Amino acid sequence: MLKFKQIIPGILVYLSFAVVSSVEAATVVNLDDDGNVTSISDIEVCISGAEICAKTQEELEENEIKIIDSYNVTFPLGSFDDIFGEPTQGDFDPSCDNGLCFWGDDTQASLAITEISNALNSENPIPSLIAGERVNFPPFLPNTRNFYRVPLSFDATDGITSRQGTHDSEIAEPWILDTLLPNSATSAQPYAGFEFIGRQTILPIPPDGPTVPEPSALIGIFFTGSSLLMAMKKKN
Repeated sequence: MLKFKQIIPGILVYLSFAVVSSVEAATVVNLDDDGNVTSISDIEVCISGAEICAKTQEELEENEIKIIDSYNVTFPLGSFDDIFGEPTQGDFDPSCDNGLCFWGDDTQASLAITEISNALNSENPIPSLIAGERVNFPPFLPNTRNFYRVPLSFDATDGITSRQGTHDSEIAEPWILDTLLPNSATSAQPYAGFEFIGRQTILPIPPDGPTVPEPSALIGIFFTGSSLLMAMKKKN
């Protein structure tokens, strides 16, 4: 039979895990030794509309829901065909599973590029170049670029249409959301590939509820642990 002192460490481990897992991850811009951007971890994209996205949880009104999607972003260099597959083929996968999280959705692609720009512009100094992993990238082309493209669609005439994030040549200039641009699916470009991490849903705080609600998982673990301790004491 487990003794009281044997149970306590296990309960503390569970409680510690619950506290740590409730902390939100922070966006991280990953740079190489030359200060060029190689990837971004945990970009948060609010998709609930500008008015709701601008509000904190305390400011949300009844029936307003704030939804935030999180992504990891890489910047592969190569042709669309080499990176994402040939869009003319039957097995082409225009989905998040293939890094194309915003295929057919210019609005959310623009939101994602805006959040990437915000992350890059918060760095000091602002990184001016993207340096992604080469995917059959021509060796005579430079390994860095001052722009990247988020693919949106394909047709036989225009090829790949993308929304672009761009940085001016001056290092002090910010990254911006740029215009829609077409290019051939076989031409080499710096693209952005997205990995969906998860979705956070933020609800309004109930009128009489606490300002900062405790995590439900932590409360459940606490009461379970307390009940277990009381039961073990009675048996002893």
